[in-house]
Amino acid sequence: MTTPNTVGPAANARHAALPLAGRLMELRDFVRLAPVHPGATSSGLATRAAEDPAQPPIAQAKLVFSAGASVRRYDYMRERYYNEVLVVEDGAIRLDRLNRGAPLLNSHNSRDLESVLGVVESPMVSNGLGTCDATFSRRESVSGYVQDVADGVIRNVSVGYARHAIQMVPPENEQALWTYRVIDWEPMEVSLVPIPADMDSQVMRSAGNSDPATGAVYADEAVRTFACEFFEAPAIEPAPVTRNQPRADAHLPKDPTMTEAELQAQREQEAAARNAAVQQAAAEASARAASIVDLCARHRLPQLATGLISGGKTVDEARTAILDELARSDTAAGGHLNVRVQTVTDETDTRMAGITEAITSRVDAKAKLTDNGRQYRGMSLMEIGRDMLESRGVNTRGLDRMQLATQVLTFRSPGMHTTSDFGSLLANVANKRLRNGYEENRPSYRMWARRAPNAPDFKTMTVAQLGAAPDLLQTNEHGEFTYGAMTDGKETYGVTTYGRIVSLSRQALINDDLRAFDRLITAFGNSAARLENRTVYGILTTNAAMNDTGALFNATAVTTAGGHANLTSGAPSALQASALVTSRAAMRKQKGLQSEELNIAPAFLIVPAELEQTAYQLTSSQYVPATTSTINEFRAGGRTALEPIVESILSANSATAWYLAADSASVDTVEYCYLDGAEGPVIESEMGFEVDGLSYKCRLDFAAKAIDWRGMHKSAGA
Repeated sequence: MTTPNTVGPAANARHAALPLAGRLMELRDFVRLAPVHPGATSSGLATRAAEDPAQPPIAQAKLVFSAGASVRRYDYMRERYYNEVLVVEDGAIRLDRLNRGAPLLNSHNSRDLESVLGVVESPMVSNGLGTCDATFSRRESVSGYVQDVADGVIRNVSVGYARHAIQMVPPENEQALWTYRVIDWEPMEVSLVPIPADMDSQVMRSAGNSDPATGAVYADEAVRTFACEFFEAPAIEPAPVTRNQPRADAHLPKDPTMTEAELQAQREQEAAARNAAVQQAAAEASARAASIVDLCARHRLPQLATGLISGGKTVDEARTAILDELARSDTAAGGHLNVRVQTVTDETDTRMAGITEAITSRVDAKAKLTDNGRQYRGMSLMEIGRDMLESRGVNTRGLDRMQLATQVLTFRSPGMHTTSDFGSLLANVANKRLRNGYEENRPSYRMWARRAPNAPDFKTMTVAQLGAAPDLLQTNEHGEFTYGAMTDGKETYGVTTYGRIVSLSRQALINDDLRAFDRLITAFGNSAARLENRTVYGILTTNAAMNDTGALFNATAVTTAGGHANLTSGAPSALQASALVTSRAAMRKQKGLQSEELNIAPAFLIVPAELEQTAYQLTSSQYVPATTSTINEFRAGGRTALEPIVESILSANSATAWYLAADSASVDTVEYCYLDGAEGPVIESEMGFEVDGLSYKCRLDFAAKAIDWRGMHKSAGA
């Protein structure tokens, strides 16, 4: 086979998008490093094993990822078979991924972390071979694969690689195959496979559409592709072959005076020249692609890069195309604008933000101050009010403290009709402190009740209870399938508004009594959280009727209208292990709307303050049974572990009653919701009419309702 002395990349370069290709690899030198005792001197890998002798040993293997062998493939773009040869030389293989640690995968599966069996690293190219080290993961799910490799059951290894530049060498005659020399390629991953991946059917083939001329893949491509540049070497007319002259030397000058050593030296010079030309062409192509990608990224047109590179455009041509695209975009937008002015914030906003920070820091020691807020930190409310008025052009000279207070409370910026500037400022501070007080008071109902989506308005909401699908019935041969129906139920409730008003009087402003104002606002937050808690637990204690006319908790059989069979009373209901067993069994036997088995398990034990110690003892992970008959599976870590929830609100209703509740993610119990846009308490302010000062109204829009009784059980206690 003959090849030209030089390659002309600019004249005959072609571009295509190719998917990952694969090669069968050789697995060598499997080693399992045994754990060593702590303190022993060893290699880094053995030292990691020594840190925990109980861990399985580290397993390693040596992989040969390429030996430059020829593989027969099919070029679907040109409809011909060819021999692919990977050039295994320094500079032809991109080893960055292997140096950083490429994944060792299970059958080329790159969509799941569980498919990562280990890591391959430490690549080396020497004597025409590319080798790397593979280190297997020590997690339990990988141990079986490691053992199969050690036993020789798994022997097949496949490498996935991307091709970036290919030199296409024509055959010596029409019956021979073309040779595609991959002069720039990159190993991407290594996989253990049951059968070596045959990638022939994937080369240049896509699940979507492609351009027959360039091989570029359109947007519906299902296989990830990589830009590749082809250099086609022109065919050279073979010289006549004589009996004494081998075919490989047909292109050499016929000089009878040349010795065999001189002929060999000439061959080596030609090969070196060809390799240098190929490497130079690949470097130029890579630099051109990098420049085009950088140009497109800097001008925010990354979508143009692929087309410009695959189209063989030069850097100058790419610049022209980018300028043309920018001009079209500007024209479509109404012309190019050199300057765009956008107001992000003004001096008034900056001043108000600084004052808000300063006032917040006075009532909350944890609040952070910026340089903007520090300039107002030492000022009283009256001094802050004077500064605000003067910044808006109001002359405050000669005003006594009462007049100044009146001006501060009543001054409004243009466009504001109900709230003064100072009132809005304090309202911002009040909302922050209200939210802090609300979030710091964490009611216990949120641990077991389910939060529903926000209510869009105050209308009554209907929550449907959908039953299970009807049971499947046996159908004989040629028999007809019969129709079934699904049963549903419903519960209704609506959002309710709660609120109170407090005032900041003119006297409090003059006295700089900000602490009292803060205590009122913070108390509002705590009060809102307690209100929500009382509302939810009130559902348990009032035991109101549900939509089926039965009380939430009753002992009536479920076969009777309104019967829930979720109430235990009398001596057996006292909080103890046996009572928990009885209540759990009752929850397990609850049936759905179509009498289907639900097998509900409790997740929470809700008790009043009087039963706190007993609840913690029954659910403690420190519980140690004396015999198998005393094993308590309700402890932390048990098969039906319960999380204790102690709520003093229940004590006012009963000091002995306790409740079991299932996880609201598996079955409906009690749900709660807020009005959309008002999640939690909200502060509003306005000038007071009855009070000489500012009035602040705290409002909470909240609702809660028992949706399904099957996930809850009550025991009245002894």
